[in-house]
Parts: sequence; structure tokens; C-alpha cells
Amino acid sequence: MTPLRKTALTLLALAAVGCSASALSSSGPPGAAVPAPSPAEAQAKSKKPKLSASEKKAQDEYEKGAVALRYGLTDEAIRYGQQSLAALPGNFNALALLGSAYYTKGEYALSVEHYEKAAALKPDSAEIQRNLGLAYVEVKDDGKAFAALEKAFALNGDAEAVYSLGRLCYAQKRFEEALSYALKAVQKDGKSAKAYNLKGVILNQLGRYAEAAGSFQAGLVLAPDDIGLQINLGIAYLNTDEPAKAKPVLEAVLPKIEDPALKKQVEDYLKSIKDGGRPGR
Repeated sequence: MTPLRKTALTLLALAAVGCSASALSSSGPPGAAVPAPSPAEAQAKSKKPKLSASEKKAQDEYEKGAVALRYGLTDEAIRYGQQSLAALPGNFNALALLGSAYYTKGEYALSVEHYEKAAALKPDSAEIQRNLGLAYVEVKDDGKAFAALEKAFALNGDAEAVYSLGRLCYAQKRFEEALSYALKAVQKDGKSAKAYNLKGVILNQLGRYAEAAGSFQAGLVLAPDDIGLQINLGIAYLNTDEPAKAKPVLEAVLPKIEDPALKKQVEDYLKSIKDGGRPGR
């Protein structure tokens, strides 16, 4: 394989990762999760003295905001979260709600601000640490993102946190480290198609093409309609010099691709296979 060919296929693999962003975040915006009390916490709450008027107001506003966020009403969620904080400054649930709502809305600096305050109140909340880490990723503070995500994983083996650590390392071209995290993500959640996709893309970068194909195949068992996984499997077959396997995979996915540039790249690969040549040569 010439360096040119390898670079071309690698670039398409990267594009495919972006194409399958919805699959990589199939559970929705990771910051959108609002912490719920554990059974022990709920039992403890039931034994607490009757809430004061301000505490009851804060709880009521928080609960309305949590419902609004679940239905995608981010502005309403923010309004209720702010009203909850106004009733009870420093309210952990309201801070977490606002962090989630701002993340969902794409206002990442405000998400960081509120998640930091929530984390200061409950530093051992794995969910808050993970969501804070993801918000740091969006504001390009990779150092703090790593620290928060690693803490989340250390606290309870959070699968989303370790997956995100793998993506961070991948983006920084720290492929061996990225693979270590991707393997842990698969171990923590064997039903995560996006974890198998990440593992495969990293293996492709490391030149371990047959293993990459196997990882993409495993992901497709879980998410057979995922466009990114299908493209990446076709790329892996091309990299293992198996155009006969790549052709049907790429032909099947081609009509589903909406991005014009990516569609053109796949068309070029198919044309090259048809002409008996090899992509990038």
C-alpha cells in the first residue's frame, strides 16, 4: 500500500466518524441527563423533616424543569432551573439541571459554569464529573476534560466517560492510549455500537485493518443501519485488499449518504474498484 492510498482511506475513516455522530451519541446529548436520587438517597429524603417553603419551591421548580428538559424544552428548563436557584441558592439539583439544559442548548460555557458548581457540592458524583468533562470537551479545555472524565470512570466505571476519553485521545492522535480506552468502553458496555466504531477507527489508524473490520462488523450487529459503521467497514476491506467485499458494502450504503463530499468519496472508491484499480493509487 502506498502512503497516498493509506492517507486517503484514513481521511475517509475520519469523515465517517463525523457522519455517524448521531450513532456515537445514540443516547442523546450526554449532558442532558438529570441526576435522580438513588434508592438510598430517596429513603433518606423521606426521613427528613418537612421542607421549608423555600425548599419546597426550589424542588417544585426543579421537577418542572426536569420534565421540560426531557421533552426538549430547553428554554423552559433553564427558566425553571433559575427559579429553583432563586428560591434556594446553591441547590445541587438546580445546578445540575442548568448544566444539562445549557449543554443541550449548545451554550457550553454556561454548562461548564453550572456543572463546576454542582461538582463542588458533590465531587464524588460520577454523573456530574462525566457531564462536566463532556462540557469541557466542547469548550476545548482538554486538560480539565481528561481530569473530570477520568474521575468519573474511577468513581463507578462510567462507560460514557471512558468512551469519551478514547475519543479525546483519538483526536490528539494518541492512538495506543485511545485504543486502551476504547477496549475498556467495549468491556463496560458490550452493546455500544459507537464503542465498537471507535475501536475500529483506532485500529484502522494503527494499520490493524483486519481487526478494524471485525470491530465494525460487531458494531453493525448492534446497529445494522448505521451509515458510519457501514462506510468504515468498506474502508477496512479496502485496506485489507479485499475490494470484492468492500464493493457490496459501499454500494449498499451509498444511497443513504446525505453529505455530498462523503458521497463523492464513496463513489470514487466504487469507481476505482470497478475499474480494477485501488483507491488513492
